[in-house]
Amino acid sequence: MAPPSDDDPSDDETGPRFQKSGRLGRFVKMGGLAASITADTVKKRIGSAFQNEEQKAASARDLVTDSAQKMVRTMGEMKGAAMKVGQMLSVSPGAMPKELMDELKSLQKDSPPMPYEMVAKEIEKGLGRSLVDAFRFFDPKPLGAASIGQVHEAKLFDGRRVAVKVQYPGIADTLESDLKNIYTMMQMGRVVAEKAHLDAVFEELRKGILEEADYLKEADNLRKYGAILREHPRIVVPDVIDELSTQTVLTMTYLEGTKLDEALEKMPEEQKNQVARDFSETFVWMFHERQIIHADPHPGNYLWMPDGQIGFLDFGCFREFDPDFTDHFLGVLVAKWTHKKAALRPLHDAMGFKAMHGSAGLTNQQLDELTDIVLSPFLYDREFDWGEWEPQKPLEAYVKANLGMLKYAAPAQSIFYFRVCAGIWGFLKRCRAKGNWFLVAQAMAKKRQLM
Repeated sequence: MAPPSDDDPSDDETGPRFQKSGRLGRFVKMGGLAASITADTVKKRIGSAFQNEEQKAASARDLVTDSAQKMVRTMGEMKGAAMKVGQMLSVSPGAMPKELMDELKSLQKDSPPMPYEMVAKEIEKGLGRSLVDAFRFFDPKPLGAASIGQVHEAKLFDGRRVAVKVQYPGIADTLESDLKNIYTMMQMGRVVAEKAHLDAVFEELRKGILEEADYLKEADNLRKYGAILREHPRIVVPDVIDELSTQTVLTMTYLEGTKLDEALEKMPEEQKNQVARDFSETFVWMFHERQIIHADPHPGNYLWMPDGQIGFLDFGCFREFDPDFTDHFLGVLVAKWTHKKAALRPLHDAMGFKAMHGSAGLTNQQLDELTDIVLSPFLYDREFDWGEWEPQKPLEAYVKANLGMLKYAAPAQSIFYFRVCAGIWGFLKRCRAKGNWFLVAQAMAKKRQLM
């Protein structure tokens, strides 16, 4: 089966979700979304001429929410690159209204797989040799399919089992196109963030998204960060097969295991809680001791290994941080534990949180109330039930009472950190983990000599 031509506007399973075809159709769909958001913005601004400051802020919040819902819905319909962009933008669904969170959930589903004929063609093009010359065995059925590519099991001629990632054809070009469209929409619908801040956030997202479409970069990440992760006794990572890896094809040693979330469902309660805590502790260790994060917290990226270790699979997106930046996050917890409310605003300012459009930002009291909500799992020395934690409504009530929050923006470099936090929270909530996460945080604060 031959893939459709570059001009084919169809949206079947060999269409634009797998390659750069249908650009005009994607532009029209995204352009129509941009026009809709622009019209809503103009309408809101005209109406705000007769509103007081509180009403204007509430109107701006409604506009952001409505625009985001439209964006997510369109990205979900387009699949492929647009869906990936939507996933990257959904950094903290727990802090959003339920309607938007429901939309975001739809973007986390796997995409339909490429037909085998297309897979073979793309691998042969990427490696510069035929499939039968590269692998002794290649399973035509994918292990998984996502928004940028899919993974197949194979066997080398020396007998080693490997996992082969292959990109959808033309996906890098499609990503660039979608990113430009989304940036235009963000500019058109801009009602909260200043342009300089918006540009910085978008550039961080853009860099992360495009890196995931470069398998040579992922191979470098696997070698560099894999060596760091192997320092942790619970983490296992694959090895790169260099001679069978290019910018569009990545071959790694095969990790034998069960998807972590599926394995947890079958564990006794006590073991499940311990494994969930161990898993979350690996991210605490990464961020606070090694100042890095594995920034794609999709459940399918982690395996429960037969020996009780955890396999990390996808290395397309990693981020590094300055130690002061990571310590400040712990510093906020220490301030909460020691009742030093006056330290909260200085800590947030030091991390790079910034008041937009001349606003005053949040006061120490407002930050104290906000962190009571978002840091609840770590504030008290007691067992915490993640399955029962529902911060959405308290957050919505907080925003309505503290509309200045909308103009106190997080630093661009935190975008992937919050993406990971949202992913880990979602994981712990789905498996209904219970445990004392206060002790986890306190132990790290002591290790970092912050208390």
